[in-house]
Amino acid sequence: MKRRHLLLTLLAGAAVPPALAADPPWQARLLKGGFDGKVWWSGFHISLLPGWKTYWRVPGDGGIAPQLDITGENIASHEIFYPMPSRFEDDAGTTNGYKNEVVLPLAVAPADMARPVKLSMKAFFGVCDVVCIPAQFEAVTAFDAAVSDAPDQPLISRWRRRVPKVSTEGPVIRAKTKFEDGKTMLWLDLKQAVRDIFVEGSASHYFGKQGSFRGFAMLPVSGVKSPDELKGSTLRITMEAFSGPVEQWVTVE
Repeated sequence: MKRRHLLLTLLAGAAVPPALAADPPWQARLLKGGFDGKVWWSGFHISLLPGWKTYWRVPGDGGIAPQLDITGENIASHEIFYPMPSRFEDDAGTTNGYKNEVVLPLAVAPADMARPVKLSMKAFFGVCDVVCIPAQFEAVTAFDAAVSDAPDQPLISRWRRRVPKVSTEGPVIRAKTKFEDGKTMLWLDLKQAVRDIFVEGSASHYFGKQGSFRGFAMLPVSGVKSPDELKGSTLRITMEAFSGPVEQWVTVE
């Protein structure tokens, strides 16, 4: 939480340390990929100095989730994808995100297949080491079926492979809640082992690090008055399975 407080202080108007302002620990660019017959592929690429990290869509105890504002011309719809995050633990708590670099793949569906697409992106995100600083980035690119250049497609494809695949058949068999040792716990019955689990639900609920056991996992839940508060809610569960990253929507029994 300490880092989140520092980041919010900076957002409120405190000056970024001069050394960081002159030589930021990050670089960003808007990638240009190819057309797959339905969508144009782009991506938001963040490169970080050693030791620095940026955050997943659910940042954890501290940090801030990336905020991407997508606009443009001849765009019918767009979708941002988040690769499987890593979990980082230190004195400030547990956070979820990426070190070294990350690409958030971006699929852009044109309104008219025959016309070029103009893509504009404004990004706000946090980067963190011993201190946290806010970062802002803007870029514009264009896609045209008459022009075949897609210089960043290999990089985008590599990170697309790290995006969790949506599953309707597991690894979670069912989800329920328990009250143990004075805490509300989310209990997940699993049909296969997983390395790590990230759970998203109501913005007022926070799901902690899993305790992993054979056949099930238990995660402490903060921000709930009782286990019954979660019953009937639908959770988005992202898992690092041994077969690869997977995402599943599960309703709590």
